[in-house]
Amino acid sequence: MARLLVVEDEVLVARDIQGRLQRLGYEVVGSAAKGEEAVEMARNLVPDLVLMDINLRGDIDGIEAAIQINEVESIPIIFCTAYSSAEILERAKITSPFGYVLKPFDNRELEINIQIALFKHRVERDLAETKQNLDSTLSHVSDGVIAADDSGRIFLINPIAEKIVGCESGNGTGKNLDEILRLEGFEAGQASINLMDPETFAFWKQFSGIRQRLTRFDGRKVPIELSANFLEEDANLTVITFRDISQQLGYEETIQRNAFFDGLTELPNRALFVDRLEGSINRRKRGGRPGQFSVLFIGLDGFTVINEGFGHDAGDMVINQIGQRIAKTIRPDDTVSRFSGEIFALLLDPVEAVTGSIQACQRILSAVQEPISVQDSTLNITASVGIVVNNGEYLSADQMLQDVDTALHRAKSDTHGSYVVFDNARYEDAVRFIDRKNGMQKAIVQGDFEVHYQPIVSLETGKLAAMEALVRWPHPEEGMVSPAEFIPIAEATGLILPLGEYVLHSVCDQIKRWNDQGLSGFRVAVNFSARQFEVDVAALVRTALSSAGIEPTQLAMEITEGLAMKNVNRNTEMLADIRKLGVNISMDDFGAGYSSFSYLKRFPLTTLKIDRSFIKDIHENEEDKRITRAIIAMGQSLNLATQAKGVENDEQLEILREYGCDCIQGFYYSKPLPASQMTEYLLEGAA
Repeated sequence: MARLLVVEDEVLVARDIQGRLQRLGYEVVGSAAKGEEAVEMARNLVPDLVLMDINLRGDIDGIEAAIQINEVESIPIIFCTAYSSAEILERAKITSPFGYVLKPFDNRELEINIQIALFKHRVERDLAETKQNLDSTLSHVSDGVIAADDSGRIFLINPIAEKIVGCESGNGTGKNLDEILRLEGFEAGQASINLMDPETFAFWKQFSGIRQRLTRFDGRKVPIELSANFLEEDANLTVITFRDISQQLGYEETIQRNAFFDGLTELPNRALFVDRLEGSINRRKRGGRPGQFSVLFIGLDGFTVINEGFGHDAGDMVINQIGQRIAKTIRPDDTVSRFSGEIFALLLDPVEAVTGSIQACQRILSAVQEPISVQDSTLNITASVGIVVNNGEYLSADQMLQDVDTALHRAKSDTHGSYVVFDNARYEDAVRFIDRKNGMQKAIVQGDFEVHYQPIVSLETGKLAAMEALVRWPHPEEGMVSPAEFIPIAEATGLILPLGEYVLHSVCDQIKRWNDQGLSGFRVAVNFSARQFEVDVAALVRTALSSAGIEPTQLAMEITEGLAMKNVNRNTEMLADIRKLGVNISMDDFGAGYSSFSYLKRFPLTTLKIDRSFIKDIHENEEDKRITRAIIAMGQSLNLATQAKGVENDEQLEILREYGCDCIQGFYYSKPLPASQMTEYLLEGAA
């Protein structure tokens, strides 16, 4: 288990990061808010990695703290900050950071950066130890050798060096280094090395084995690997060794391809697929990634007939085309492999239970069934698919592969072009998912969904200030279906778009009816998901307001913190358009996700809604009290109203009143009410 030190001066952000790291399976050995504290803790605790914010309280910032840490200990540092100006990046380069993560970030991005940094640091440490042990052995290797004085003039060049650079024997002596070694970056974005720059020699003291591209005297470019030593005790002598690595690169590429990729389709082979599958399993064991993932085996039906009837060359062509078709149906982070013969394997990670696997399977079956021209014939090929979903019960790749192979054999014994889910219970879940989706589509068309309203009360006046609109589904056979069940299905299938539009228009029309009854002076808040921002949500709001004939000030929009993690610039512009109309905008469930000033200041918010998880035990839990007080103070500093959800008793109410919370919502005043009961509530208040 890697040991990490967190350096962050925002209390809520530090707490969030520590929680994330612990859920990902890391040990957090400490947390510092100041640069001086970070340096001292790094020296005393010697963590495996430091997550360092750049802007810190105290006399030194994160960059200076990183410099001081590196002077004493070799500890990889990842800068984790909301700021990324060119000046900051330039200063940060001095510390040779092992990563740079911009806030806000998700768990996957954080884990990938940490794993890369730990691996890179371990490799660099191992290489340093290896180099020290092998220096004496490699000193006689037949590499090109050049020696130059402190002005860069060459006074020694061996025949191998002259052969590599392409100059005639003896012609290199007396020339400057940059005349012989005309270098440019080995990879795109890599800087070329200026050997005539005196500051370059300081660079050589710390690094070797640098890859560059050398332009020979005949104009041909060759890849080389070079090292140098600057010997001050020997009259500022510079000794450079280098070698042509063209053949080595070819070997490396061939070895890589042969070891992990199929020669026919160029898809990952069985070895690479199993390695990635084991990675998915191990991440769940460590708690590094939540959710489920699945493996699919796709076997072509009757493939032996193709080989026997048209020959193996035709069979190879079919295999190649089918592999490319399957690859086009999956997400970039999923893995498709030619597992063996005519069998392809697919790793979907993550996946929405068995339903996501079946949806992927259906796309693959459709792609496979497209006609293929072979010689003078057109073939209609089908495939059978076995599916296994892992929700935590599989602890090894072999177990999963055995079960998915069993599922494939069952599918092949059924009708060609079919699929079988290994676990029948999960198949029933998939059927239920499809039934739910179809039922929701029907309910939206028929207008069966209802909108309930929960009062939001001002703590100052004790009167109704607003209300929240909450969608409910009274199923004709099952009764009231929980939103916790149908909202995720709506999100996954895209039905959240028509459902959200239905709710928005229903609310606006209800506000109009209340206006006609003389009931006004409050706003109604409607929840919007991140998926609804995939369309022009501002235009949708304008249309609903205009259609109902109500004022924008009577409507409020509630968004989640998750919206801040996606398409920030585009979403900010749309929210600004909505705010200009006069619609209030609330951040719902604040504090439960990624809490940061960085996007609070960017979004045109009017209200922060404190997540109910902090209110539930606020009268008993000191940490919840501190967090709630901090959120309210944060809202006040940004001129935002604050609202607490889930208030149920007098103790909670009085604490919130003491902290200066503006409004509360919860069963203390009322549960969500159907429109008819909400009308009675309003009429009683008016009376």
